[in-house]
Amino acid sequence: MRRRRVSLLPTGTLEVMTVPIPKRRRIFAWVAWATLAFNLAVIGGGTIVRATGSGDGCGETWPKCGDQFIPPNATVETLIEFSHRASSFFAGLGVAALFLVALWAFERGHIVRRAATVAAVLLIIEALLGAALVLFSWVDDDISVGRMIAVSLHLTNTFLLLAALTLTAWWGSGKPPPSRPLPKGTTRWLMIGALSLLVLGATGALNAIADAVFPADSLIDGIADEFGPTAPALLRLRIIHPILAVLGGIFVAWIAVKQSATASRSAQRLSAVFTVIVLSQLFIGVANILLLTPLAVQVLHLFVADMLWIVYVVFSAATVAVDELAHDPVGAR
Repeated sequence: MRRRRVSLLPTGTLEVMTVPIPKRRRIFAWVAWATLAFNLAVIGGGTIVRATGSGDGCGETWPKCGDQFIPPNATVETLIEFSHRASSFFAGLGVAALFLVALWAFERGHIVRRAATVAAVLLIIEALLGAALVLFSWVDDDISVGRMIAVSLHLTNTFLLLAALTLTAWWGSGKPPPSRPLPKGTTRWLMIGALSLLVLGATGALNAIADAVFPADSLIDGIADEFGPTAPALLRLRIIHPILAVLGGIFVAWIAVKQSATASRSAQRLSAVFTVIVLSQLFIGVANILLLTPLAVQVLHLFVADMLWIVYVVFSAATVAVDELAHDPVGAR
């Protein structure tokens, strides 16, 4: 595995060099991308737990499932919840292994080491937030303010964890780190886009709970329930997410297109991919509403949301990258 590097000679000509990537870093890149993929699968499992009402499958115990770590004679709900807990445990081991491999593959102070450390810390917070949902009974039919806050924090932390894992894999694969100092105007817009996606994700998580707790027999009945005089706060919030999703998705896509205009070729390609995913997600969201949120569409909707976030993260990294010509010879032409 080699990486091409382009440098400008004093004579004004470009010199192309092929730089081999050390074996330990090739191993790290494989581990990093595999860890990210497995965590995506675990997040999808969490969607199944919520949509099937299996969050209480192990009772109000954590980390044990009931009185034991491996429940005997388990019900379907218990199996679903236990499987999610078990996969989350292995995801934790994966992030821990990623952190250790980062210490082995990269020198002290390297940006990949720092990104892997952030991922490990966020994973611990993720586990604590998941435990809080169980221990405080913020699962299944609970619609308390505590659950709404905890779920929003859980989703935000999940997205931050995915961002840390993505950047660990991205930079660990030899992609250039951010420039110093960061371009202020570009960074500001990218941060606004990231915050917008986090808000969309948080409202989407609350929307999914409302769909699970207050299933509608038809689209008309669902709208009537949302505008009913006795509708709880969570059900009324279900009106907000579709509106925010359309406006916010278009807004962040505009940011990506705007910031990619003067960026590298790789950033421009990622901007185009991001825009396509935004449009796809809007169609999936409409289908999710019209079909009354079937499980398969819910899982697809969340998966595409995760991919949207991941692509935006790598787009942002490519936009503010240093020495892009050294890593993108096409952009040097």
